[in-house]
Amino acid sequence: MFTTMKFITILLISCFIISSSTVSPETYIGKWKIEGGSIIEIYKEGDTFFGKIDKRADNPLCNLNGLDNKNPNKELQKRPLLGMIILDQLQYNDGVLSDGTIYNADSGKIYDVKVWINSDDKDICYIRAYKSFLFKTFKATRVTH
Repeated sequence: MFTTMKFITILLISCFIISSSTVSPETYIGKWKIEGGSIIEIYKEGDTFFGKIDKRADNPLCNLNGLDNKNPNKELQKRPLLGMIILDQLQYNDGVLSDGTIYNADSGKIYDVKVWINSDDKDICYIRAYKSFLFKTFKATRVTH
């Protein structure tokens, strides 16, 4: 009996450690400040995740008038960047958000995207935009105020 109790205790502790180190879908929800100063708000509708521009960088490199100037669709070039969805149709799978796209307002281009949170520090996430085997990864920090 002692051996069985010891085994169950070790099993429960192991399960707790494993479950506490994984990233749940809700961990992604919130505001994230990207290197450069822009803030994206990630939110969930049903089982799908989206991200919209909550704040632009203080010194943006492009679209200085705050509009989507680089969009290839001329009708969308006058829409404001603030509030615009740039992370679209992401799905949670094994601790990662993927299978969606990211819109780069600086170029007007859409890329595949993968977003993951650092399991050691859940206030840091990485956003990787990629096309084929080329990619660029951005670090983002959770906004807590």
